[in-house]
Amino acid sequence: MPPHKPLLLALALSHAAIAAELDHVTVTKEGDRYVLEGEVQLEATSSAVYRVITDYDGLEKLDKGIAESRLIERVSDTVALVYTRMKGCVILFCRKVERIERVEEISATEIRAVVVPDSDTDVRYGHSHWELLPHESGTRVTYRTEVEPDFWIPAVIGPALIRSVLRRRVSRTLGNLEQAALNYQ
Repeated sequence: MPPHKPLLLALALSHAAIAAELDHVTVTKEGDRYVLEGEVQLEATSSAVYRVITDYDGLEKLDKGIAESRLIERVSDTVALVYTRMKGCVILFCRKVERIERVEEISATEIRAVVVPDSDTDVRYGHSHWELLPHESGTRVTYRTEVEPDFWIPAVIGPALIRSVLRRRVSRTLGNLEQAALNYQ
């Protein structure tokens, strides 16, 4: 199971070190797709947050489950092809998840990523959206991703456990985003 920088097969680790003020993180299952949404207030500037999210060769600093990330190519000034390899385990079910995304840097406050269809990856469908809005002394970040894995998930694990693990991963990632962005300021 994916997502992006987002992103997210799953290691269940504590997120006690999160400094960011998480407003909410939800994970729902709609058919074969998982939808993750999060909103957080960060103390970092929106330009610093943007730099972290678009540092395609350094996404590992956001999520320990990201084993590798790299810019494949710049299609244009605002569009990039990005490769991400994630690893994670839920109970005894471990999986490596690879994907290629077409990332569109819509503006300095909005980023959209879509999994490239027919790229030999482990994600059948994926779409992510980041919005960075200056707010008080920092940035309000909203994140939404919808993902459909292209591999079998054992019924024993069940969607409830997957949702729980993904929720922790998104929470931790959003918290790590603040730390990384503060380092850019």
